[in-house]
Amino acid sequence: MTHKKLLSLQEKLLTKDDLAAKLALTRRGIECLVARRKIPVIRVSHRCVRFDWEKVKAALAKFEIKAV
Repeated sequence: MTHKKLLSLQEKLLTKDDLAAKLALTRRGIECLVARRKIPVIRVSHRCVRFDWEKVKAALAKFEIKAV
């Protein structure tokens, strides 16, 4: 993978805190969504996780209740 591609991938991935801020949740709320497998997660290591914003939005859209 080239250096440019790696940088663009890093810019695209979010930390727990970044995702919590975007979704107006706490860090614990994000951990609960991950534990319940409601949102996709990328495990970089045992303690380090990242999130792809587009995939998280798509996963959460499945739970949207549309007006009749």
